[in-house]
Amino acid sequence: MAIDLSPFIENTARLPSIPRVVTRIVTLAQQGEIDMQNIADLVASDPALAAKTLQYANSPLYGNEHRIENLRRAIVLLGLNTTVNLALSFSLKSSITEPRGSGLHYPLFWRRSLLAASAALELGRLAGERGLEELFLAGLLQDIGMIAIDRIQDDFYASLQSDQIFHQRVREYELERMGGDHAEAGAWLSKHWGLADRTTLAIANSHRPGVFAIGDRDGLFVRCVALSGVVADYIIFGETSDARTQLVIQCQRILEFNTAKIDTLIARMHEKIPEMEALFELKLTESSSQSKLLEEANATLAAMNIASLQRSHHKAEHGGGAKLSKEERYDKTTKAFSRRFADGYIPDAFDIAVRTDRNISFALIEVVNLKEIHKRLADPDAIISEMAQVLEGTVRSGDVLSRYRDEQFLIILAGTTIDQAKMVCQRMYDAVKTLSQPSKKGPLGGITDIGIKLCIGVATHGLGCEFRNAEELLNAAQAALHTAKLTPASPVVEFNHDAD
Repeated sequence: MAIDLSPFIENTARLPSIPRVVTRIVTLAQQGEIDMQNIADLVASDPALAAKTLQYANSPLYGNEHRIENLRRAIVLLGLNTTVNLALSFSLKSSITEPRGSGLHYPLFWRRSLLAASAALELGRLAGERGLEELFLAGLLQDIGMIAIDRIQDDFYASLQSDQIFHQRVREYELERMGGDHAEAGAWLSKHWGLADRTTLAIANSHRPGVFAIGDRDGLFVRCVALSGVVADYIIFGETSDARTQLVIQCQRILEFNTAKIDTLIARMHEKIPEMEALFELKLTESSSQSKLLEEANATLAAMNIASLQRSHHKAEHGGGAKLSKEERYDKTTKAFSRRFADGYIPDAFDIAVRTDRNISFALIEVVNLKEIHKRLADPDAIISEMAQVLEGTVRSGDVLSRYRDEQFLIILAGTTIDQAKMVCQRMYDAVKTLSQPSKKGPLGGITDIGIKLCIGVATHGLGCEFRNAEELLNAAQAALHTAKLTPASPVVEFNHDAD
């Protein structure tokens, strides 16, 4: 379902607009024969823009030995495309300010937009894309639809509060409430402004890079823009290990970059950021401890995912559509999520992954000797409870653990490749194996001939292994678990799609 554009069409006066001087510069630039003096005169008519143009031309990025004081010479040095992009980015940043009562966090919006613009340019260089200056503009404007949405409905983003720092959460929120996202609104606004078709195309598909193959016309361009937002998020999150993992996954998936190219990309971003900060007078790099938004976003990614799914009004199996009580959401013995909660969570988690073009993995962990444990131990639930605590401590923030059957745990791993999912599963297996070593102090009560025997089956949707729905993915994990039980030498088994 596409976003309803009628509020935008009917309320164009409330939408952001390109400053008049920039509109005239763009119009002149689109003409066949360019008079650089006319461009220079237009830039000079806006003193702030003229100062920024000279500042940019004299930056270390261009390595001039002598300071440039002449505006026309500065424009010749920068080139027409760079001048137009600078005019657009600086003028938009200056003119589009936060209105009273807005629910959108404007400083965060501009931080991400400017970082994405810089990243799009560097990604294009590394990937061999020719339209580098166009990439800067498309990277800058890829989220401009959020401004449009905020102007039409000024309290739209208010309930997200600090969760706005998680850009994927913002998009899911838009899809839930509007049936579409800011990429669609941004593409409409780009057309309304009369920007190039290629820019509009990149904005429209900034969250759907898979629509175009790298070799397609404009495919590389669109993919660079889509990936630029991931690079921006990596910087915003303080370059944490989790953000690095996500960056590597997406760089490999979208542009097929190897580790060396990713490292080069990060190094180039660090080189450019100081000049971008000086030019736009905005701090772009803050550590997670310094960022107020990150401090406020104290809920785990898992909790946000749960809240997101609750807002989509899912119906738990046998729940009759009513919300589950706290007691119903959790397993009494292990305090992990319950089967009823998981059955309601699974379809929506899969649907969100498909809509947002992300991987998702299901892992089933089974205690294959649970009956024997029950026979030998006075308090068999104690070992299962401790095992659940160990599993909870080894999964990543954002993953969801539930007790799916007496002898099984289901873990939903968002945004993982099959190799990453297997690494998480192996880590869980090793942790539980250590727990099951006999100890007089532990739940095993000193019984030396009983340990916890585990098998794990895992399946991943994405990267060439696609499933039609959550049920198929869960069945694939069950099939992998069955194989694991038949091959004890390999306790962690992935689903073999080709053998199915």
